[in-house]
Parts: sequence; C-alpha cells; structure tokens
Amino acid sequence: MDRGRRIATVLLTAPQTWMAVFTLLVLEAGFVYWFQPPWTVASAAGGAGLFLMLLWPIVYGRSETFRRRYHGVPDALDEGDLRRLLDGCDPVFRTPSLECLALAAHIRGEFKAQAFHDEVDAVLQNLGELARNHTELLHRSRTFGTDQQQRTMQGMLQQQARSVDGALVALKRLGGNLTLFDLQVKDQREIDGELKAINAGLQDAMKEVHHV
Repeated sequence: MDRGRRIATVLLTAPQTWMAVFTLLVLEAGFVYWFQPPWTVASAAGGAGLFLMLLWPIVYGRSETFRRRYHGVPDALDEGDLRRLLDGCDPVFRTPSLECLALAAHIRGEFKAQAFHDEVDAVLQNLGELARNHTELLHRSRTFGTDQQQRTMQGMLQQQARSVDGALVALKRLGGNLTLFDLQVKDQREIDGELKAINAGLQDAMKEVHHV
C-alpha cells in the first residue's frame, strides 16, 4: 500500500474522524433548525463547516494518535505483544529490551499510584513502537539500499540499541533505589522525573527513525 492510500485508510477508519463529522453535522443542522437563517447565512455556515472538514486531516495528521495508527502501534501494548515484537529484533536490541521489560514490571509492582503506572505503561508503549521500527529497519537493511543507505540504516540500528541501553541503565538505577524511597512528595517527583526522562529518550530515538 502506498503512502497516500495508507494515510487515507488511517484517516477514514479512525473513530475520531467520524465523531468529528457527526459533531459538525449536528452543529450545522442545529444552527439551521434553531435560528432559521436566510439562505445566504446558511450557505456561509455550510462553507465554514466544509472548511473545517478540509482542515481535519491536517489537524489529525499531526496527532500522536494518527502517528501510532499509521505505524501500526497498538493502543494498548501488553507484555506478550512486546515480547513477540522483540522476537524479530537484533539481539543487541532485544536483550536490553527484555531487561527493560522485566525492570518495568518490577517498578510497577512496587508502586500503586496510577501516575507511576501510566509512566511505566508509556515506557512499554514507546519501547514497543521502537521495536516495531527496529524490525522494519532491520528488514530493509538486509534487503535493499545503496552502500550509503546501508551505512545510514546500520547507524540508525546502532542508535536504537544505544537508546534502549540508556533506558536500561536508567531503569536499573531507579530499580536499585526503590528501597530508599519513602514515597514522600520529593521522592514521588524524582521517580516520575526518571520515568519521564526514559520516555523522552525513547521518543527521541523514534523521531530519528521516522526521518530515515
């Protein structure tokens, strides 16, 4: 499927698109029914509605939801999904990723606060998306490309592995300090900040991949 058709498919199958269409139609119909404006005003309102609908693909196309659906990343990635994704990755990427998975589960078990769970879930989601990109890039590097493209892709694969190594180091540091935290506000902020930094690092690696 070419890029244009893929974008159209994601856009037309998104629940948000049909919700936007439904909401706009209800507003347009309600405006005409309630105010009963002259046809010129009604036509102007219809034109404004059409403009908003034409604007929707641009707005939705810049969203995180669109990016995830376009790249085939599940909205909810569980441990089994992530392990299956990692099966197709290079060992230098897969091994630290599996360690990250185990440490994330350990950290999730230590804390009951939903805020921590949300950040740990985000680590798994970002790791899953990076794993999917890694698998695709690994396949491309083995099947086609000029010498320059091959070197670029190999460099990207190494960068992905380094990003996961960095996440693993941070998770190990956080996991090793869990017994020192007493869950006062300062400690909660420190844990939250560590998890956010891990997610930021994985997201930066994904941005680099998307530019290849």
